[in-house]
Order: sequence, then C-alpha cells, then structure tokens
Amino acid sequence: MVSVGIVGGGAAAVSLLRQLPVSDDLSVSVYADRVIGPGRAYAEESDSALLNRQAFAMSISAEEPDEFVDWCRANEPELLVDGGHSFVPRWAYGRYLRQCTQARAVDFGDSLTRITGRVTDAAREGDLWRLVVHRPGFTPETYRHDVVVLALGSSPPADPYRLEGTENYTQDPYPVDEWLPTVLAGDSAAVIGTGLSAIDVALAVRSRGWGGHLLMASRQGILPDVRSDLEPLDFDPDVGALIRRVRQRHGGLEWEDVVNIVDYLAVGEGLRRSEVRAAFRAIAEPAGPRLAGFAGRPVSIAPEVQRLVICVAQYYANDLWSAMTRSARSAMVATVHAPFQALANPLPARSAQVLGDMVVDGALTVRHGVRDVAPSASGLVVSSADGDEAVQHVVNATRTPAGAPSGAAASLVSSLVYGGTARRNPYGGLRVNVDDNAIVGRDGASVPGLYALGEIASGDLYYISSIAKIRRRARAVARSIAERVNPAVAQPEPVAVTGG
Repeated sequence: MVSVGIVGGGAAAVSLLRQLPVSDDLSVSVYADRVIGPGRAYAEESDSALLNRQAFAMSISAEEPDEFVDWCRANEPELLVDGGHSFVPRWAYGRYLRQCTQARAVDFGDSLTRITGRVTDAAREGDLWRLVVHRPGFTPETYRHDVVVLALGSSPPADPYRLEGTENYTQDPYPVDEWLPTVLAGDSAAVIGTGLSAIDVALAVRSRGWGGHLLMASRQGILPDVRSDLEPLDFDPDVGALIRRVRQRHGGLEWEDVVNIVDYLAVGEGLRRSEVRAAFRAIAEPAGPRLAGFAGRPVSIAPEVQRLVICVAQYYANDLWSAMTRSARSAMVATVHAPFQALANPLPARSAQVLGDMVVDGALTVRHGVRDVAPSASGLVVSSADGDEAVQHVVNATRTPAGAPSGAAASLVSSLVYGGTARRNPYGGLRVNVDDNAIVGRDGASVPGLYALGEIASGDLYYISSIAKIRRRARAVARSIAERVNPAVAQPEPVAVTGG
C-alpha cells in the first residue's frame, strides 16, 4: 500500500486527485481547512469575477481536455454564450472543482480521506514522511505517508505599505463580500494594484451600481492586454530541440540567445522584431490613457504579438527559463517580465469594456508611480506620481513574489527549509526538479517522495499560473506515484507537448 498526503485543497490538489490511479494499493489523504476544490482563487461568488481564460482551456484533466466545457453544458449551459470560447464566472469553476472532488471521492471510496487542520511540520522518518497537524483547541496530531505533495495554493497578497490591521483597509480582495458593503456605503475608495485581482475589485463595485469614485493605482500602472480572437500557436518540437541544442553547446542560454529564439518564432508567424518590441513597449506604458478606448470595442495592443507571447508562455517559457544563465534571468526580470505577464494573461473583452466605461463616466481613475499609502483622519491617502488622493477605503490587490507561502503554510515551508530537506529558490518558491516537480534538497538531489505543485514550485519554473500548466505538472507527479503503486504498468509520459 502506498500512502499519499496532499497538503492543500485547491485546483492543483484536485488536478492531482483527478489524475491519480484508483487502486487498492493506493490511499490518499488531503489536508485542507476549507472545502476541497475552489481554494482561494475560485471561491468568489460574484458574477462579475470572470476567468481570464476561455472555458475550453480550463479542464483539470490532461486526458479529458473538454471536461470543463462538458460540465458547463450539463450544469450551467447559459454561461456558454460563445461555446467553448466563453469566459465564465469564477464561481462556476469553483463548483466544477468541487464536483470533480466529489466524483473522485466516490471513485476512491474509503481510500480517500480529508483531514482538517493546518500542517505545520514535515520531516523524514526512515522511509516515511511525518506530518504534524494543528487544529485549534486540539492536541497536535501526527500522520505518516510514503509520498507528500505540497499544493499550497496561490501566493497571498503583499503588504508593501504595512497597513494590515489598519482601519478602513482590506488586506485581501477575496472574498469580495467581506469589504464590498463598506465600500458601497461610501463615495470613494482605492484598489492598490492593476493586475487581475485589482480588476475584480473594479468589476465588483461596478456590478453593484456604486456611484462613487474608484482609484486604481500601482507602481507601474500596467494592466493586462485585452484578449484577441486569434487562436494560440501550436507547439513546434523544433523549438524545443533548438533550446536543448543551444544549452548543450554553450552550457546555458544568455539573454541574446533567448531573444533570438523568440525572434525565430516571430519570423515564422510573419512578425518583424520591431513589431514585437513595439508591443512590449506599448503594454509597459501606464494604462490610464488607453483605458478610455475600451469603452467602445476593446482590442489588443497587438493581437499577433499576444498570440506569440501566449504560445511562448504555454509551451516554451519553462524550458527557456531552466536553460538560462543567471545573468539572462536577471535581464528578463529587469526588462520584460511585467509586460510579458500582461500580454500572456489578457483580459476578457467584456471585462475591459466595463473598465473603459468606468473611465469615460468618471467612476475610475488609474494612476502609476505609487509611493505610499498612509492612514488619514478620514480614511487613507494614496501618494503617486500624480499627487496625493484621499479615499475612504483601500482594498489591497498587490502580489507577493510568486512562490511565497501563505501564512497558513509558512511554518510548514520553514520546517522543510531549516531542516535541510528543501531549498528556497532566489526567484521564488522552493527548488524543484523541472522534469517531475520533485523537491530538491540541500545536496542538490531530488528528495524521495516529496513533490510541489502550483506557485510553491515557481523559481525553477517561470510560468506556472495557467490551469494547463498545473494539469501537466500534476500529471507528471501522478505518473511518479503510479510507478510506486505498480511499476509494471506505469507508462512513460507521451512526448507531445513540453514546457511544463
């Protein structure tokens, strides 16, 4: 019997459950404080909060790519206004994940257990992993497994201005219903950040018909691009071979090598280098001035470039990143990381149009160059490159570096790091083997029976935020576990799509 402990109950955990083999020789325990499935990302009940990827891209099973679309057809058909290309509310995806978990519980029967509480410590004991679980009011409990998978969810919001606990300040935008009544009762508010979570805040107040003014502010003022109608490019195995060949010949990719490889892809699509550079410059500009144009028919800055960037993100980003030298990684983070993310994770046009309408009618202002957010007598003051603005309430939607554990998981991650079992990655998360997501220990070798999924695996993996990435990584971990359960029937990974 192989015993598996999955720490976390969000989308990554569900994807792993969905792809693990059902066997009398496998038992699974899921450690989660909340209902398994939605996690933090998909627990939101608001209709205004949409997935930023079409339904066809959201199945949590690599073997059943149409599963989520089929689920929508059977359970929420009115959401599929554009068929599989529809952008559906996050609550629908959360329900899909819950139902996937329930179905898997039926498949596993008594071999699947949910354990509530917080895992605070993990350590190796002989051939097993010992997990210590705390629950308020109870004595700590100990559990043991052959395999442990850390699926700790998305990184928590940052607190760059040290405001947590301050009156009239909300540290986390989710769930919306916790702060929305307070904002709706006033006539001014600010959201700090200009990413997808900040946009959810703006859409939430608009959907409730709020008549006040919202300030959206961040240091750079970069907003995601608007999703185009173009299909992403297909995977080209020659590019993967090119990455490996350059890496083998030179010992690593310099930034110039990376640029040349992306240029090779661009030329194949009829794009000039100047067009790609122009799109990156345009998306990196503060978005306030161009938002007004979204009130008409929102369009991408450069649809063909967006298509190229999404292709790179989905298929090649992790291979490129793992092959880069340290100087190349530093160059990427310093020059194109923010615009790359803005192009690779575009907004649904419907959401962009709502933002544009808000700008046109004076309900929304976007500012950049934020220097400080500080309490005042009547609320808080946001200081930016455009001056100071007083608001009654502030909702924080900034991001910590990818891979930073939540407060609930910090003790567990620290126990692994300080015990020498795991190593922190300077680019975020824990060190992992990019082939199978096994955690890498202090000696540089994969730690037997210990894996990471989701943002905690970032750093060695550059791009881990899409469900497609998560399900591929979950499939690799599931395959490793299946080999433990029954080595004779374990099948190799189909060589069709790389990039993790």
